Order: sequence, then structure tokens, then C-alpha cells
Amino acid sequence: MKRIFPTLLCVALMAPFVSCSDDDGDEAFASLAVDKEVVTFAAEGGSERLLVQSAQNWVAVASEPWLMVSPANGVGAAECVVTVDSSLVSGVRRATVRFAAGGESATVEVNQTGFGKVVASKDSAIVVEASAKLDERFCKAEITANVSFGVQIEYPDGGDEWLAVREFDFEPDRGARPRTLTLYFDWKMNVEPRERVAVVNFIPLNEGDELDAPSTLTISQKAALRIEDNRAGDSLALLTIFERLNCMSDPWDTSENMRNWRDVVLWEASDEALPAPEAVGRVRSVEFFIFNTEESIPQEIKYLKYVESLSVSSNVNTMLKSIKLGPEVCGLKHLKHLTLFSYGLTELPEEFVQLGAKLETLDLSANNFTAVPAVLTQENFPKLTYLNLVANRRWSARDLREASTYENGIGLHFNTASDNTLHRLLMWDTLEYLLLSNNFIEGSLPDFTPGEDGVRAYTQADVDAFGGDTIQYLADNNIPRILPNAKQLSLNLNFFTGNLPQWLLYHPRLLDWFPELLIFNQQEQGKNSLGEVVRFDNTPTNFEYYYEALPGTREKYEIKDEISDL
Repeated sequence: MKRIFPTLLCVALMAPFVSCSDDDGDEAFASLAVDKEVVTFAAEGGSERLLVQSAQNWVAVASEPWLMVSPANGVGAAECVVTVDSSLVSGVRRATVRFAAGGESATVEVNQTGFGKVVASKDSAIVVEASAKLDERFCKAEITANVSFGVQIEYPDGGDEWLAVREFDFEPDRGARPRTLTLYFDWKMNVEPRERVAVVNFIPLNEGDELDAPSTLTISQKAALRIEDNRAGDSLALLTIFERLNCMSDPWDTSENMRNWRDVVLWEASDEALPAPEAVGRVRSVEFFIFNTEESIPQEIKYLKYVESLSVSSNVNTMLKSIKLGPEVCGLKHLKHLTLFSYGLTELPEEFVQLGAKLETLDLSANNFTAVPAVLTQENFPKLTYLNLVANRRWSARDLREASTYENGIGLHFNTASDNTLHRLLMWDTLEYLLLSNNFIEGSLPDFTPGEDGVRAYTQADVDAFGGDTIQYLADNNIPRILPNAKQLSLNLNFFTGNLPQWLLYHPRLLDWFPELLIFNQQEQGKNSLGEVVRFDNTPTNFEYYYEALPGTREKYEIKDEISDL
């Protein structure tokens, strides 16, 4: 029996390439044929197979460099692959592949649609926690785009702005071909017991770049734990503040009664200063120390409704931080004692004046203030007796001619010749402690004239109240009555020049102030803004002048030599 299958198979394969002759009606094989006349690709590109049939050697040539044919030549029947790269344009681009064999040719048209203008987030929604450590308070979004764009954030529910995109740089340097980048969003902690939402809109920057579809990303934040107005609420507030400050000490043991927590004091029913019966068992005093934050005191501080004494001290790398105190602490209606030591503060809020009705002591030492906050006046804080502004030095310096070269300011620096801040502080009659050591204050100490700017001299009534003739010299010589209640004044390690004024040299409590250490000595090898060596020109070598003027003080202060009998 004859084998006919190969012949039938050949006929079947050749069937698509058979052409008809109108002249004689007989079937004949074409010398060159391709199975497709048109192929179309999407913007992403891809590959398409073509079946080529020729009785001779053939070659294929692409009209544009963005498409490739493989193989590009052959003989007889063969399969070719047309490969197209992803598009670089927004519109349709066209090309051809021409097959040639002998004197015949066949053409295949290649079309590729372009990319639309797009800015799209991989995720349509992201959820973040209510709180976290500072370096964990961010989220990422993967964005695909082919146009320059900006970010606009909206808050449908209103409220504070709590989300911010970090600076980014995106250039559509691949034409219309999209590329992907990662955006970072920083978020603030949520202190409210409700979820909040931010809608991120991606806006084309160039006029005419209209997106194929609006592009948004929804970022929602979980609700904070509800803090109630009771003892349990106080404990939750303390734990949250501890976490958000990123405190480095061991956390409180929550299995223990809050009464046994370190650095926490609760109100007792027997306390004379108990602000209200419901304050019993609530936090009266608390200290936080050794922490690492770039932010103000956590907002949960407002839940410590009856706190009387608050201390937050020792932030890490304080000199590198510039923190504005938030308003939350200002709403503590029973606060009498506030310490914000080495926090990195540069500003106090306007609301700080709300503490004036109660505040008695304020410690702002070792911060980065460049000036004494204007809100600190006797009128605003009539009950304040202790004000500590020691060591507001961001950087160390001995020559104030170089002060302007320091980034973010050198620290608490002003000149008494043009700034009346020191004059204002020295007129604060109710202060018992005014501590200004180790700053960058330059100029001369203010000298006061009785009868001017509210200054008055010592009177006989002052002499009698102090103890008779002990300070009679002050009334007889019209000495200005400055800081009459001061138990301590410190001005050392600044950049003062000029003379020590009479009001200081003869102050009734001068020797209580340890003046040799805390008044007279200024910055070692220091020079002021004029290049002058800093020192007082009339520093006394001893206090004999003082004992002669105020004879009642000799017995109190003069050291007597005593020789014991052997």
C-alpha cells in the first residue's frame, strides 16, 4: 500500500498560501506569502508569531528600531517572531515589516497603542496605627506615573493636618512609558478615640497633562484608646506619654498599683492642697526623663487633669533639636511646678500665659532658646517665684564675633545695650530665684534710677522690715530696690562687661548669692561681639566695703579665725 499522508500534510500547510490565477483557473503556489497582514500591540509591548512561506531565500526588514524580527532571513517555510518594546509615546505608533524573496515582497503592518497619562497608586487604601515610635511613624505608597505630579492632601472630616508627604523628585524621563517610585508619608499620632481619614490626590503639574482617570489614595488611621476622666484614665495617659516620648528607662509595671510606680505621686485625701474630692487617687506629680523625641510633650498630658508638678527632662542630642512647646500642657489648671529641662525647646506657645494663675516655679534650663520668651513677665505670672534659664547654649563658644556662623543660633544671646530683657527680669519683684548663668548675654548690667520706669529706692519701712539699721545705708543713699525678695541670683559665665551697679554691690542678700562664683566671674577667655575681653571693671577684691555699709551683716557672713586650745 502506498504512503500518502506526508503529501496530504504538505498540501494542508500550503493551503493558506495558495493564490488563484484568473487566466487559466489552475491552482499554483505563490513564491512568497505571510499569514498576517496586520499585527497590533498594547503599550507595554510584546511578541507576535508570523508564518512565512517562500520557495526561495527570503529576508525581513523592520522599518523602525523599536521592533525586531527573528529570524530575519530564511528559506522555505519558517516561523518568525516580531517583538515590540514598550512604547515611549502617548499616541499610536506605526511601522512595517517587509519580507522579500527574489523579485517578490510581502508587507506586515505593525501598530502599537500608546500609554495614557497616568499617576496611580498600587494600593487604593492604606491603614496606619494610632501611635508608634517616632522613627516608625511613616507609611509607603508605590506610585506608577508618566507625568510630573504633585501631592495634595485633604481631610474629609476636618480636624488637624496629621499627614505629610516627604520631599520627592520625579521626572518622566522615559517619555510616555510609566515608571514606579515610592513615596513616603509621615503621620502624627492620633490622640482621639475615633478613626481619621486623609485623601491623597495626585495632581499633574504641567498644563495639558490630563489624566485618563482621577488618581487618589486613601490613608486612614486607627482610633486611639479612649482615655477616661478617672484614675484608670490617668494610668493609661502616663503609659501612652511614656511610649510616645520614647523613654529609655524601664517601663512601669502595670501589674503594680499606680501608687507604687516610680516618680509618680498621687493625691491623698489628707492633702491640704487637694484641688477637689474627686482628685483623690489621681496623679499629683510625675517625672519623665531620658527620652528621644523631636516633638512637644505628647497630647495625652491634657488628661492628667489634677497634676500639680510635672517634670520632663533630658532629651537625647538636645543641641540638634528645635522643638516648639505645644499648647496641651497649658490647659493643666492645677499646675504649680513645671520643669522642661534639656528638652530642645526654642519656643513657648501663646497659650502658655494660661498657666499664670497657678504657676510658682518654672525651669527651662539647658534648652535652645535664642531669647527669653516674651510671655514670661511678672504681669502674666504674678505667683512665679522661681525662674531658671541656665545654660541655654546650643553650642559652646568663647568669641561672640563668631556667633552668626552657628547653625540655628548659638543659644540665649542678646545685648543689654539694645535689648531690655534683663532690665525687665530684674524688675520682677516677686522672684525669689532668678537663674541666668551660662548663657550668651553681653553688655553691662542695668543700672536703675529711682523714680524712673517704676523703680523705687529703699525706704525706712524697708529698713525696719529687714531688721533695723542693718540696711540703713540703702535708704540713706537712695539705692534702687531691685529683686528685694531674691534668695538667689546667678549671672556667671555670661559675657558681661562694664561696672557692677550699686543696687547689686549693696544688695541686702548679696552674700547669700555666693557672688564670687555666681555673679562676678564671666566666661573664661571670653570675648564679646566687639572682641573685648569679658569681665566686670569694678569687681571687689573683698567685702570690707559691704560690712562697713551694712554693719549688721558682718557677724552673719564674716569668717572668724578660731584657735582651739590644745
